Amino acid sequence: MTNDKRALLGKFFGFMHGTQRLARHQERPYHLRGQNRALVILAKEGTLIQSQLAEIMDIRPSSLTELLAKLEERGLITRTPDENDKRVTNVAITDEGKKLIQEDDSADDLLDEIFEGLSDEELTQLNDLMDKLNDSLKSKLPDRDEEPWGPHGHGHHGPFGRPFFGGPHGGPRGPHGPRDFF
Repeated sequence: MTNDKRALLGKFFGFMHGTQRLARHQERPYHLRGQNRALVILAKEGTLIQSQLAEIMDIRPSSLTELLAKLEERGLITRTPDENDKRVTNVAITDEGKKLIQEDDSADDLLDEIFEGLSDEELTQLNDLMDKLNDSLKSKLPDRDEEPWGPHGHGHHGPFGRPFFGGPHGGPRGPHGPRDFF
């Protein structure tokens, strides 16, 4: 059964990699990372401290600062010092930023394309199964403070210390060709 589970996990990673490749090749690419992602998070969460946004996006604070500067130049976000602690910067989406993500239907088009092979009933089943898997996984995870990968609780490696795809060390198809996940 372990080999079946490894194959299934490999299919999950293959699906995620395929969706990222498809997103990059869209006529109007929906960016799964970067500026659009920051806007979507801010629209959903409201005003966040810059360090919170960096943690949610799982990017370096210096990279986030550069990304936010570009968004601020475009008038899509505001950054203001916290009234109680001037070392802390609050980040909020502007009305112009909200308008931009509401008008962007590329995400809907991409999602329709990704899931077009499934019926409504199959989508419901898949959604229920993913909820079940995520709930089970969450119950097994330690609190972020207890994680071995540092203060953000995010590792860039899979089980047994091997990198997942897409990171700085390649992935299943890294600099040395295809590799197994385990």
